Amino acid sequence: MRCVSVLISFLLLPIVSQAMAGDVILTVSDPDGIAAQACAPVSVKVDSAKVFGPGVQPGRLRLVERFGLAHRPEHVEGLTAKQNGSIPAQLEADGTLWWLMPPEPLERSTVRTPGPGERRFQLTIADGNASAALTIKADEKQKLYDIAEGQLPVLRYNQGTVPVSQGIDPKYARGDYIFPLYGLAGENLTDDYPKDHPHHRGVWWSWPVTRWGKEVRDIWAVRGVWARPVAMRRAECGPVMAVLEAENVWKWGDKDPIVREEVVIRAFRQSAIGRYVDIEVRLTALADGVAIGGRPHGGYGGFSLRAAPVQQQVITVHLAPSDSKPVGAWLDYSGIFAGDKPRSNPQQSGGPGLERGKDRAGVAILEHISNPDYPNPIRQYPNLNCVMPAFPCEREVPLAKDKSLVLKHRLWIHSGGADEKRLAQVWASYAMPPMAKISE
Repeated sequence: MRCVSVLISFLLLPIVSQAMAGDVILTVSDPDGIAAQACAPVSVKVDSAKVFGPGVQPGRLRLVERFGLAHRPEHVEGLTAKQNGSIPAQLEADGTLWWLMPPEPLERSTVRTPGPGERRFQLTIADGNASAALTIKADEKQKLYDIAEGQLPVLRYNQGTVPVSQGIDPKYARGDYIFPLYGLAGENLTDDYPKDHPHHRGVWWSWPVTRWGKEVRDIWAVRGVWARPVAMRRAECGPVMAVLEAENVWKWGDKDPIVREEVVIRAFRQSAIGRYVDIEVRLTALADGVAIGGRPHGGYGGFSLRAAPVQQQVITVHLAPSDSKPVGAWLDYSGIFAGDKPRSNPQQSGGPGLERGKDRAGVAILEHISNPDYPNPIRQYPNLNCVMPAFPCEREVPLAKDKSLVLKHRLWIHSGGADEKRLAQVWASYAMPPMAKISE
């Protein structure tokens, strides 16, 4: 198994906030260059109080690559100004430092590295007040959270109930899902309240079999059980990503709480190859006898995408041989979507006045190798623009009070069609995440 390791080393000098920029060095081991080729998110836990001291603004953190003995990028010949520039970094409240791995220097032969496949970065504080690359706009009344990068919309998380579209039965009203999800040019990649299956909804996670005791209801089709908002625990934004951490509860008959659902969405800044959105769902039973399952005799359910209608639809499914360690698995949905402008009313599906875009775009779904039953069977319904890695298919999985069920998925939003080589890099950088070691 290929692993990307991250080593943070502190020079033998007193670490105080004023000297932090000169003391913290990150050594990243990326032997195959996969993380660099995928511009992948990288994170490492640090003792923020010890390293940064008081008063450091997370939005001002930067990484600068260090080369040779002088450790000064401007001394390296053959590198462009952009390659010599700084890399945004972001510190979460729990002390996790995040950044996107930059491409390797073009003139790699001129760069002296600490070891094979290793690169060094110096953590600095940028001059002036750095503005957040990603922002979150919240409608607390409706429980809507819009993430944008500059003027470009990224996604909306609907924690609260979304009003139904015209002509749709009000019984299908529901919340707790992502819609719209936007492409790199601002085109809407998703659909909501489609007339053929009005319970389908953008990017969502739910199950046709929702059991409590001897009775089965259907949170997937919005029958007898609903996810209702409890709180937005965290809404943070910065130069690397925007983070939403929501708590919801599944209510049986819209009354009795049976499951606590915790959702963490990390939407990263756009890179040279696209954008990543990580979604983690944690389910904990609040009552005895609770279980989830896929549709009997169909197997669908779980983390799903209802894409917007496209021209030249292509669904690409990849499953590596079973003897691969680990098994590579992903799916990609691409086509020519409508327009590169967001809808004036993004709660409504379809609508007049939208021109078809000229360029192909797509979104890949990857499930993390830690997910139960990985890799799960991929279900695709081309006529419905719906795809998913279906968990747990036709069987039922009990939910416990003392141990949460955790499901992790990554969306990779890209231009163009499915590039198998690039998808393999994107998958590998997610399946085999960085390992961190801190030393002084």
